[in-house]
Amino acid sequence: MTRRSWLQIFLVTALAISVIANFFLLGFIVKASRTGLGGGIVAEALVGAYPQEVRSEFRRLLKENRTRTRAALRELRQARRNVAEASKATPYVEADVERAMERVRAATDELQRMMQGLLLEALRNTRQAV
Repeated sequence: MTRRSWLQIFLVTALAISVIANFFLLGFIVKASRTGLGGGIVAEALVGAYPQEVRSEFRRLLKENRTRTRAALRELRQARRNVAEASKATPYVEADVERAMERVRAATDELQRMMQGLLLEALRNTRQAV
């Protein structure tokens, strides 16, 4: 096999693993949002080490910002789909895959910034700043 073939196999495999992981994560998020947990596992992973009042406030803020959070998750999923499409394109153009991967990094960064902003707001609302 050529180097290009190995790269394509690697990219498709990495994408498949990512899609499967996202599928399960999305399932957990959907289940948690339907049961009123407000972010479920994602929220608990982010704030699990904080006191109960911070976690409760974070969940409240997450519910309050559900539209923004879902939009950011949709953006990330679309960016990941774009990587898959670019990696399957004929002819294969590595620069297109790299640009699509950059969009995934940007969407991931935006989601992380939003979650950390909500956490900071929850801390501000529940803790006395020194």
